[in-house]
Amino acid sequence: MPGKVALNILSPQNGGFSLLDHVPIGVLIVSADLTILFWNRCLEEWTGLPREKMVGAALIDCFPNLAAPRYLNRIREIFNGAPPTVFSSQLHRHLIPAALPGGKFRTQYTVVTGLPAEGCHRFHALFSIQDVTSLSEAIDNYHITHRGLLAEMAERHRAEDKLKKTAEELNQLNLTLKEQSIRDGLTGLFNHRYFWYILRRDFSLAHRHHHQLSCLLVDLDFFKKINDIYGHLYGDKVLKGVAKQISKHVRQTDTVSRYGGEEFAIILPNTSLDGALFIAENIRKLVERSKFSKGGEIIRVTASIGVASLSDHRPDTPERLLDFADTALYGSKHAGRNRVISYSTTIQSENLHNLDPVHDR
Repeated sequence: MPGKVALNILSPQNGGFSLLDHVPIGVLIVSADLTILFWNRCLEEWTGLPREKMVGAALIDCFPNLAAPRYLNRIREIFNGAPPTVFSSQLHRHLIPAALPGGKFRTQYTVVTGLPAEGCHRFHALFSIQDVTSLSEAIDNYHITHRGLLAEMAERHRAEDKLKKTAEELNQLNLTLKEQSIRDGLTGLFNHRYFWYILRRDFSLAHRHHHQLSCLLVDLDFFKKINDIYGHLYGDKVLKGVAKQISKHVRQTDTVSRYGGEEFAIILPNTSLDGALFIAENIRKLVERSKFSKGGEIIRVTASIGVASLSDHRPDTPERLLDFADTALYGSKHAGRNRVISYSTTIQSENLHNLDPVHDR
């Protein structure tokens, strides 16, 4: 049987185990329940642990380090007939700790082989342990002249890697800080400051190239009552829900911002007044259909929306464009809320900004 030691040679009945007392390597045999069955004289000499004490003892009790999964899992595979496994001297120097004078330990190269167990289809594990201390020391001495150079090169690489990592971390931090600086902390939408940056940029581009540009102002109706009745934390939940819904139903080229409080501002590049009214009505319906629950109670909100367009209303500045949308928003509130209204000079002449802002909301 390839990779396995023949049972008829190594068996207690044939005195086979005693042959292992004469080999110049450490040998122990372990049963599938991790009981030590054999401990040869070489291991007695190396470890100072007598056979009488070791045979019949639990392997893990004697050597707790072997309970680590990287050892135990591989040993257990041997019991099921797996091929031999190697614990190299480079990675596993002291599988069975064996002290040397001066406090050092023997460096070991260990092969664990399956040994058929009599009367069943399982296997014992036979550990063959070679003392490669002298070889290991020779290899160490061979490389000692190169270690200074290798260490210097490694240090240089570490410094370069650290510098590269630091640069990447700084770049990521800058990106994060930049993102945080333009986002509203509650809703994740763009904030008031970034809204003005985009509006001024898009207004300038649209004006220069004679493109369409529209702006929406969306305000949740009677939102103060939600805060007063259900609390500000629940009000925040509603704001985040509405913001999420609006973000899903606009184009990638549109900019959605939390302008302040329960008010959202939306910039629509390359969009005519008719197109803006269509988008605004979709958003109004979307908000109206949204449901929020609180202790089993279903809560609905509505939104009033004001619309202004560069080509139709001809504002001379981005501030005027937003002011027109704001005027239209107040017109929507004045007309009964939950509706979309575009700017007109008639609305402006009614001086709607003098309305009581609390009751108007």
